[in-house]
Amino acid sequence: MQHVVLDTDLAMGAPGSDIDDGFALALALADPGIALDLVTTVAGNTDVQTATTLTLELLHRLGHPEVPVHRGAWTPLLRPAARTGSVPAGTPVRSPRPGPAAVAMVEHVLAHPGEVTVVAIGPLTNVALALRLEPGFAAALGGLVVMGGTFLSPAHDLSTPGEWNVWCDPEAAEVVLGSGVRARWVGLDVTRQVRLDLDAARRMAASERPFLAFAGEFTQAWIAHVGTSWGQDGRSCALHDPLAVAAVTRPDLLTWRAADVVVETGDRLRGAVLAEFLDDAEDPDGAGDGAGGGRGGNAQVAVGVDAAGFARHFEELLARV
Repeated sequence: MQHVVLDTDLAMGAPGSDIDDGFALALALADPGIALDLVTTVAGNTDVQTATTLTLELLHRLGHPEVPVHRGAWTPLLRPAARTGSVPAGTPVRSPRPGPAAVAMVEHVLAHPGEVTVVAIGPLTNVALALRLEPGFAAALGGLVVMGGTFLSPAHDLSTPGEWNVWCDPEAAEVVLGSGVRARWVGLDVTRQVRLDLDAARRMAASERPFLAFAGEFTQAWIAHVGTSWGQDGRSCALHDPLAVAAVTRPDLLTWRAADVVVETGDRLRGAVLAEFLDDAEDPDGAGDGAGGGRGGNAQVAVGVDAAGFARHFEELLARV
């Protein structure tokens, strides 16, 4: 059993917002190999207060109101918040647990050294703060999985040259990359290959199961949004964050390469990552070791994915929700 802290900028449930973080939360709860110990929220897809409210609501909708939620950083380490959001009318506003997310993360990891994997599917602000708060946090981590970065191709977007999570807080990513933690990085190179299509979203929306009906409705809206706003085909959307959760118990679904990774913190190429790959060997079992660096580099980067295998994994876990 893998003990997990999920650090998220969840926005599922808000009109026009991405839905993959909500599916990631559902998969973490449904995976029999994961014990979801704690959820922490961070500003990214939306502001942190909205993310916290929507996370608490989704946990209730999924039948797991007992999972502790701690609200995290309101802004990136050095930069202003990138986006604000809104909570739909009628959404219950519940209170998170007292204490900031980074402190809760540190306390939980130190109480269970070597046993806890942090899965960061939003900007890395909370993780960076935890690393700065407690020198022993890095060594006590059982593992760190990051949904972030584009490693094999440029982003080709002048307004956000880096992948969104890294672009929001590149200084936090720099702290993580320099911490000695050898994280598993699941970037856009692989997450864009795992998709949820419109027909599947429609079937979900027609389901009698509350979460699937809810998720299907918002997935249809999101697919329409990316089709009209981003020039995509309007037939599917990527499942970025669920793939990062899958990497905890199914690292075999991904091909990994050891790398030395740096991030650009200047304005012109803000958030862009550069990776020097060190070898061609897959290392799914060692990819989650807390301490890294040396000949193994500071990261394990996902460079390939078994998209069909992930689709089966995704469907099997959703059947448990």
